[in-house]
Amino acid sequence: MHTLSLLLILHLLKPGVCESCSLVVSPAGLVVKYGAPASANCTSDTVTSMGWEPSLGESPLFGTEVKELTWRVDSLTDWNITPQCFEISEVGGQCARVLKVTVYKLPDRVSIRYVNHSGPVVEGHQYSLHCLVQNTAPIEHLRVTFFKVSTNGERTVLYTQPLNNDIQQLNNDMRQPVNESYSLQFSPTSVDDGAQWFCSAMLDLGPEGPRPPAVMESDRLNTTVHFAPEFSCSAKLEVRAGEGLTCEVRGNPLPSVTWLRDGQILTPPTHLSREDAGNYTLMALNRIGRANHTVEVEVLHDRAARGLCVCLSVCVCVR
Repeated sequence: MHTLSLLLILHLLKPGVCESCSLVVSPAGLVVKYGAPASANCTSDTVTSMGWEPSLGESPLFGTEVKELTWRVDSLTDWNITPQCFEISEVGGQCARVLKVTVYKLPDRVSIRYVNHSGPVVEGHQYSLHCLVQNTAPIEHLRVTFFKVSTNGERTVLYTQPLNNDIQQLNNDMRQPVNESYSLQFSPTSVDDGAQWFCSAMLDLGPEGPRPPAVMESDRLNTTVHFAPEFSCSAKLEVRAGEGLTCEVRGNPLPSVTWLRDGQILTPPTHLSREDAGNYTLMALNRIGRANHTVEVEVLHDRAARGLCVCLSVCVCVR
């Protein structure tokens, strides 16, 4: 049959027109990586004339007195391909089945950065992380996740961007690779100091796609958080004579620490005695803020003397 005649018939065909259509396309759908080979079979329960119309502009594949016909392509590079198997039968009339094909491409690159900011962040301030996914398709199947990795290596999911069905509707006829960006608003705390941020892009193509789904991660973004001083020592301490006090204070930048007793600045005693019992006030200051902490000290007799320790992120001992 002449190609022009076939095209005229195909123009009149509608998928599943006849009630007795016996065509079966296997698999029912394909998920194919861009540039990879692809194939599908079309079968009928009777000997018939059938063909494949790959897509607009391509020559149809046709067979007479057959029960099976295979569509095959060595390198699939058509983003909008919609192969259609059709049957022409004097008994059964005409019918067609459409093979749903999803062509995908992994991102060229995934990157993360701050929006309009560089350098350390400040506790309590609001910032925006920007994840850019470059040259990937189909975008409606893209799932982006933001992560935090703490200083002990623990990974926490901060936010996962859901699949966007609105994008699928808007770009139904435009399935080619695009660049897409996603943002996350966050407010850092002191525990985020030294943590890392990164984002990942996953093409969730369903059961017909790669298993497990293909994932690409960005480089990790190191984070320095500036925060006001924080004390972690108890409000009441019992120490033995000759021992020193230990009070941890954290801050970034490293705070300066001043000791006071009865409102007077003092140098902490290197060996405590009962005369040193009482209330001590610690004042810590950095450019982010300040903090005060009062400690009630009770000195007990026993054991050899040790030096006084003040911790500024790490303990500093005065001997």
